[in-house]
Amino acid sequence: MVVERALIEQLHEFETPLVSEALGAMGCPDAHLYYMGGTIRRLIDTPQPMVGVAITLEVDTSSPGRPVDSTALYDAYDSVKNWSVPAVLVIKTIGSRPDHECVLGDGIAKASLAAGCCGVVTDGGVRDLDRIASIGFSVFATGPVVNHATLVFQKPSQGIDIAGIHVRDGDLVHADHNGVHLVPADFHKSIVEACILSRDFETRAHTLCRRTDKTSEEKRQFVAGLAQDHHARCRKLLEEDR
Repeated sequence: MVVERALIEQLHEFETPLVSEALGAMGCPDAHLYYMGGTIRRLIDTPQPMVGVAITLEVDTSSPGRPVDSTALYDAYDSVKNWSVPAVLVIKTIGSRPDHECVLGDGIAKASLAAGCCGVVTDGGVRDLDRIASIGFSVFATGPVVNHATLVFQKPSQGIDIAGIHVRDGDLVHADHNGVHLVPADFHKSIVEACILSRDFETRAHTLCRRTDKTSEEKRQFVAGLAQDHHARCRKLLEEDR
């Protein structure tokens, strides 16, 4: 499914947990299969979420003695230059020393940005974080690692398994300081309006829950009724868009 630029532009307005809540309200099946585990975190502060379309790679950066081969990386650059939307590099590490993987520094970040990538998600480490921050490139990784023994990129045939989920080329990625989430294609048409409804639901629920003149039972009943109505409205959205 082709992801429209307008969808990405609108999704910058919402935090990643709200996107996740909206998917749940629409009845997204197996929602746990679309968000990454906590080993991957944002390493560079950015003013808005990272939103883009995934392009997947594998890399060995930790096995000594292997000759460098960046062909697959530059092939990926050639691919995303033809896209009308920002790309997100999603890179799985496959080297022999997992704790020593260093997937990129400021050089690769600059080349990636020039090719049309807005950020990277990887289960390896990243270096040169201050320099990367200065160019506005988003980084989601396990932490800083100072160097790499090699750089051997390869293109996976059917996507990658990373941080507990499966990611394929073309998947829509939404990420902020809370974590990394995919937006399944079946929900693209409805997700923006569902996010707006979810924000309204949370505002109403949170406002009531702050009140000290309401009992716990009154709050429970109010939130339960509000949630039921919210879920019905979001699922109706999905039905209308199909």
